[in-house]
Amino acid sequence: MPIIIYIFTITAFALGLAEFVPIGITDVMASGLGVSVEQTGSIVAAYALGATFAAPVLTALTNGWSRKKVMLVTTIIFTLGSLATAFASSLTLMIIARFVAGMGHGLFLAVASSTAAKLAGSARAGSAVAIVFGGFTIAMAIGVPLSTYLGGVIDWRLVLGFIALFGAVGFVGLLVGMKDPLHADQNTTFNAKQEILTIFNPKLISSALVTVFAYAGSFAAYTYIASMLIDVTKVSPSSVPMYTLLYGVFAAIGNVLGGKVTDSLGTNKANVVIVSGIILTAFGMWLFIGSPIMMAIMVSLLGLFTFGVVPALQARLIKVAYKYAPNSHGVAAGLNIAGFNSAIALGSILGGMTISHIGLSFTGITGAVLSVIGLLILVIQIQNSASQKA
Repeated sequence: MPIIIYIFTITAFALGLAEFVPIGITDVMASGLGVSVEQTGSIVAAYALGATFAAPVLTALTNGWSRKKVMLVTTIIFTLGSLATAFASSLTLMIIARFVAGMGHGLFLAVASSTAAKLAGSARAGSAVAIVFGGFTIAMAIGVPLSTYLGGVIDWRLVLGFIALFGAVGFVGLLVGMKDPLHADQNTTFNAKQEILTIFNPKLISSALVTVFAYAGSFAAYTYIASMLIDVTKVSPSSVPMYTLLYGVFAAIGNVLGGKVTDSLGTNKANVVIVSGIILTAFGMWLFIGSPIMMAIMVSLLGLFTFGVVPALQARLIKVAYKYAPNSHGVAAGLNIAGFNSAIALGSILGGMTISHIGLSFTGITGAVLSVIGLLILVIQIQNSASQKA
């Protein structure tokens, strides 16, 4: 595997911290900002929406730039947005800062994952994407549990400040370590209008819908996990970092296994198997929410399947792009990153609505239903593709 792919992982680590650290400290952030736990979901959603906007649109507009230039610019945007988040004095200002940081996140991951898949070749595309997202899973396994713990013993704003620091480290790593600038499509002429139109390719959009619903199910169940464990499962606040640690460790395992399963089973079968795992686990979180031990198992499995499906879904959309939108693999990857992040926003919003109208206990049911919709869309697309070949 080309060494440059591992360099991308450094910045992905910072992005993983930014995306998921607020989930582990929702209670202390809500208290510090003087808002409800449900409202802190908007902090998670704002970041995800920034990434949703940036991933396909800015990827299309910068497809003529060198890959190194794009990734350096996005890392700067992410770092400044994260720094502003740490100093935001109100929920509104924090939402704006998180949206800006999310823009850097979405564009970076879109470019990094598509470039990694292209460098590795189609036979190892799933594993290459898994390496890029490995930074995410390292953040989940180490950074998020540690941040959850630190959020209870030091000022939570300092915890958010560390995220900006890691973003700066990622910038230096790219600046020094990425020698080859790499261009998106060296043999084609860049056309901004054509790149934008690619975003609206029906085949790509329909494939991205699988990502939106399947992944939203996971985050409807997980976004408010700290409050669920404390208020419903009745574990002590000091035990929550252990649950996020389990999630992160199994996310790291799932990321690696997801890439290998995708390469061995193919993208369609791999996605069916892993999305089914998300459905069963989200349902299990509702069924066993009263048991600390069973919730530990469910949280672990949710991490496994949630990050196992990332390389599978990403490789699937890139494969669709090879067939229906040649020379626009970066835009296709961006569309799927948008799918992931809109799913996180959707899951966070619907999870918050579930809490407001039904209760914390039922976020798992909401998650299972959302992922079932994603699975149904996937199965229909697979059947339609098979009938067209016949």
